[in-house]
Amino acid sequence: MQEKGPTPLLRSAPFYAIAYFIVIFTLVSVSVLLQKSPTVDEPIHLFAGYSYLKFGDFRANSEHPPLAKMWAALPLLAYPIKDFRTYPQWERITDGRVAETAEAAHDAMFVDNEAEPLFFFAKLQMIAVAIVLGLFVYLWAARLFGREAGVAALAIFALDPNILAHSANIHTDVPFAASFFVGTYFLWRFLREGVWWLLAITALCFALAAATKYAAPGILLAWLLLGILWIFSRQDAAAGALTRAQRSFRVAAVLFAAPVAAYAVVWALYGFRYDAVPGGAHHFHFEWFMPGEASLLRAPALFALRHHVLPEAWLYGQLSILGTLRRPAYLLGQMSPVGFYAYFPVAFAVKTPLPTIILSAAGLWLAVTGMLKRTDAAFLIVPPVLYFLLAVATGINIGLRHILPVYPFLFVLIAGAAVRLWTPGRLWRAALAILAVWYVSTAVRMYPDYLAYFNEAAGGPRNGYKILNDSNLDWGQDLKGLKVWMQRHGVEKIRFVHFGYDDPEYYGIDASYLPGTWILFDPPATQSPGVSPYIAISPSLLYSPFIKGRQPQVEFVEQFRGREPLAMIGYSIFIFKTEDAQAHAH
Repeated sequence: MQEKGPTPLLRSAPFYAIAYFIVIFTLVSVSVLLQKSPTVDEPIHLFAGYSYLKFGDFRANSEHPPLAKMWAALPLLAYPIKDFRTYPQWERITDGRVAETAEAAHDAMFVDNEAEPLFFFAKLQMIAVAIVLGLFVYLWAARLFGREAGVAALAIFALDPNILAHSANIHTDVPFAASFFVGTYFLWRFLREGVWWLLAITALCFALAAATKYAAPGILLAWLLLGILWIFSRQDAAAGALTRAQRSFRVAAVLFAAPVAAYAVVWALYGFRYDAVPGGAHHFHFEWFMPGEASLLRAPALFALRHHVLPEAWLYGQLSILGTLRRPAYLLGQMSPVGFYAYFPVAFAVKTPLPTIILSAAGLWLAVTGMLKRTDAAFLIVPPVLYFLLAVATGINIGLRHILPVYPFLFVLIAGAAVRLWTPGRLWRAALAILAVWYVSTAVRMYPDYLAYFNEAAGGPRNGYKILNDSNLDWGQDLKGLKVWMQRHGVEKIRFVHFGYDDPEYYGIDASYLPGTWILFDPPATQSPGVSPYIAISPSLLYSPFIKGRQPQVEFVEQFRGREPLAMIGYSIFIFKTEDAQAHAH
């Protein structure tokens, strides 16, 4: 009788688990996006991505590399979108200026075209990236710990509120996390197997990351540390069969191939053209963000500019990010003009589900004690820890999404820990079952308001604004929910202290803006005469760095701090009612 070969990874129960994941994750993500309005950055990103694809013009939104925006905008090429290069704002979009870009994006997406289908199909593109990331979470967990662990990791990924919150967003966060995680998976395989096509995919993943976000050098640093650990490893059987010289060669091959691939891909995305604007009609003013005379970065920056080492828009974006690392931030009722070192530790502690935190600690303990293979565990621990520390060192404290790449690694580690803890006895199984029920109930309970998720230790989403704001809670995503609330309660007009991008008029909301409003273009005039007793306030603006120093606006919103709102729309818009309507009319 012929002996059966090894069981494939995709078979039977795991196959159905993967199929259910794809279907259910897609349905939930689509259901959520249909109930939410675009967040602050999305219209600009989609507008910019379309301009890159359609016109080969990279003047807009150079704050980020182009790949994620181009991927999202790909379906828009099938739509007869009006040529917005005739807009007066278009010519004023130099140096990636936000206000002019926001105005042009608003007119192109919400005035001259129907925004809903444009954003729907663009967001489907982003959901597809999240699904690919989830499949690789399954694949790595299954290879390391078995198919049961793969299914567990996939379930953890699919139900994580932070993944669900950002899976459909037209932003760099999920695509960058996918490139980082998938690239590290193929790095792990290449170092063990030495197959050159694995090296090619590893390098390509790094290239995709570099074309998505300027944080890609952090990936290379993580891979360098992993390579050093692997070279001197005594546990890895694959490494033990090689001399240290052979191991070093494999590590060096990755560290050489990855930047070379990134260089080629970045140039290809910009059409192998230096000028951001076709024909060189406009150029960016690099002196605004040029490192100072004492900076070690000044000489390489000047060399890159003089010799056109990289495309103009990419260089400008990288320098602008380096020049604005320290930004205003809010944390635990305090504001800082340069951010907080405690920001990401606090954000992780309050926005990560407590079962995830508990099992992450268990996974780390099992790795330290050797119950999980240390060399393999290092590939799941070193990258997220290093990336987390790099995030802490910067002052860009505007959302947990900046450390989103940490989570896929944790999901695999957690799955490995869960499989190991399942076998010792009933007590551990009972504990895991309780954590699983807790975790699933969290995802169900938060639907569809995943962006505003805060765990029980933080007091839940109702108290989130006391700890964090901006994209942790309130990113302008609940205008549709506000309209539904107004219809249900017979409210025809509302006054608004709005943090966001969209014009409420697009959603049929009759709103007038009050002092303290922060949007990316000039607020429209009141739509109709009369004053409403209802006031809607974005919680970010209750303690906002955007109105710091503007005393009249601060005084206006201060009167609502500590008051119980009449209603919370998705936890991101608070509704108040006042009898003295005329006092707040202007």
